[in-house]
Amino acid sequence: MALALYRKYRPATFAEVVGQEHVTEPLRTALAAGRINHAYLFSGPRGCGKTSSARIMARSLNCVEGPTPDPCGKCNSCLALAPEGPGSVDVTELDAASHGGVDDARELRDKAFYAPAESRYRVFIIDEAHMVTTQGFNALLKIVEEPPEHLIFIFATTEPDKVLTTIRSRTHHYPFRLIPPSSMRELLERNVAAEGAEVEPAVYPLVIRAGGGSARDTQSVLDQLLAGAGPDGVRSRCSASPTSRSSTTWSTRCRPRIPPSCSPPWRSWPRRATTRAASPPTCSTGCVTSC
Repeated sequence: MALALYRKYRPATFAEVVGQEHVTEPLRTALAAGRINHAYLFSGPRGCGKTSSARIMARSLNCVEGPTPDPCGKCNSCLALAPEGPGSVDVTELDAASHGGVDDARELRDKAFYAPAESRYRVFIIDEAHMVTTQGFNALLKIVEEPPEHLIFIFATTEPDKVLTTIRSRTHHYPFRLIPPSSMRELLERNVAAEGAEVEPAVYPLVIRAGGGSARDTQSVLDQLLAGAGPDGVRSRCSASPTSRSSTTWSTRCRPRIPPSCSPPWRSWPRRATTRAASPPTCSTGCVTSC
């Protein structure tokens, strides 16, 4: 079974993270200077590299040459924490969506006091951190505030406002953002070249638009197109040029995961102050008026 593109080409160093230079450059500078904080908060939209960056951070911290912004990729720690590596006993990744209760937090707190088995630091990566309950955060509060020297917390979340304020105030907060189209296109072209596939230039803007600025979602769309493409690769089947936004063929056949365009029928609705339609009408293509 072939790996999905977003897994196959997951970044292994901060230099490979695309479109997040406002985060990766300060982190690389801090690692080079040896200024390591005990807790980090990575926030931002889904699929923009928060969890991957947390794993890279753990890899950079525990490299035999580290802490370093550029892991060697050869030592046991680097090999274990590689994108498809087996993992390290000293790096624990917790999905708070299913383990965010107070009992899970207490178990994590008890494990945190043990020294690392073979690495420099014990790193706890808490994904979907906004799903941790208030009681769970309170159970972690003391150890996040005053952790042992060998312990580092990395919280990753799409909703930083839901992270307990007392926890958030004790972290270094790095907000991630959606990847701009130019950087996304470079990523897709690099991955397509590595796959040995052929993709027409007109296809890239459609895939990037369907992905909505998320590297994971955009690569998933491209992966789906490559899987269903013929021996000649992915080609645009639009009868109109990419600049012709009014073409019916462009709107209904060539836009991945985007509903077909229609003229909003609500423009012709009579304005009434006391009556309202029981349900919003649909256009001839079947999409709701909100499209």
